[in-house]
Amino acid sequence: MKSVVGFLLASSLLAGCSSVQEVTSTVLPASEARQPQKLQDFAPQAKVRTLWQVETGSSNSDVHVRIHPYLNGNTLIVAGGQSVSAWDKTNGKRLWQTPINQATISGGVSGGDSQVYLGTSNGNAIALDANTGQERWRTALNSEVLGISTAQTGKVVFRTSDGRLHGISTANSATLWQQARPGKSLSLRGAGVPLVVGSMVIAGFDSGVVTAFDLQSGTALWEATLAIPNGADDLSRMIDVDGKLKAIGEALFASSYNGQIAGINMRNGNIAWSAPYSSNTGVDADANGLYTTNATGDVWRLEPRTGNPLWKMDDLEGRQPTVPSIVGDYLLVGDQQGYLHWINARSGQLAARVRGDSAGYVVPALTDGNVSYSLGRDGLLSAFVVE
Repeated sequence: MKSVVGFLLASSLLAGCSSVQEVTSTVLPASEARQPQKLQDFAPQAKVRTLWQVETGSSNSDVHVRIHPYLNGNTLIVAGGQSVSAWDKTNGKRLWQTPINQATISGGVSGGDSQVYLGTSNGNAIALDANTGQERWRTALNSEVLGISTAQTGKVVFRTSDGRLHGISTANSATLWQQARPGKSLSLRGAGVPLVVGSMVIAGFDSGVVTAFDLQSGTALWEATLAIPNGADDLSRMIDVDGKLKAIGEALFASSYNGQIAGINMRNGNIAWSAPYSSNTGVDADANGLYTTNATGDVWRLEPRTGNPLWKMDDLEGRQPTVPSIVGDYLLVGDQQGYLHWINARSGQLAARVRGDSAGYVVPALTDGNVSYSLGRDGLLSAFVVE
């Protein structure tokens, strides 16, 4: 089975919750949560230059809600609280700002078909004009919106807290299809972003499964089980697939909390390999490695064709690092104490560190060539380049 994803990954490349502390803070006493490890001195291997920083006014008070920035050409679009705004990626100049009245933003931002999409805690799905910020449509989904796919062929998919996916028309907000995969009574706060790959949309669910659906009709195509609840208590039986999904060629990489990280054949949903890593942040990958952060805050590089470990970095234990973002020869992770860390992807050694948003980071950085854009919980949007 291991050769399937290895072949698909190789041929494609030739052709062209974060931590126990985050989870237990709502179900166990604070004294039982893991304390963040003190940062150690190190010899920098790279120089990071701050291109610009702006206070966007889009703060996120809920550490469990992940509202992602979205890059639309030369424009960065961010959201939080009751505000959405667009910024020039080259200089940080604000282009537009739109208030979202009578609701708190809980999901997004995503885009496509000349629009940007977000969702609210009271169950509204909203589309704005990507160039002006003017509201195009709003429709009620009757449950908190937690994740939104990119739009393609006139369809966008919203994930809601009741375990449903909603296929929505980007033109008029009509609901084209719905699918539900209810989870357990106790699950992690939040949900992953549905991933559009070709004619499929793929999503992870609180029941420990990853499922692919036809984007046009919503028909289920295949399902892969990453975890089965088998713990002695409710906390250890949580098996949510909430983190970032990554596709390369016809290989999909995914992770679950209290479960596995796996390489999946997207032709049929067969699991080609799996390894026992608990992560609700998800994965990023390229030809050289599969990168993740596990439940204790370790950063791992795995061999993407087999899942075999290549290195582990334990400098950030208890600091609740985000899923890594690949930036050239480095990985960039933010932590919930407000630091951004650049890690040598080959060796696992810390290369650079910058203090950013003091409220911390819960979503991964966006990368555009050698430039990275990071959005913190207090709404600080920063652009960095490694020199």
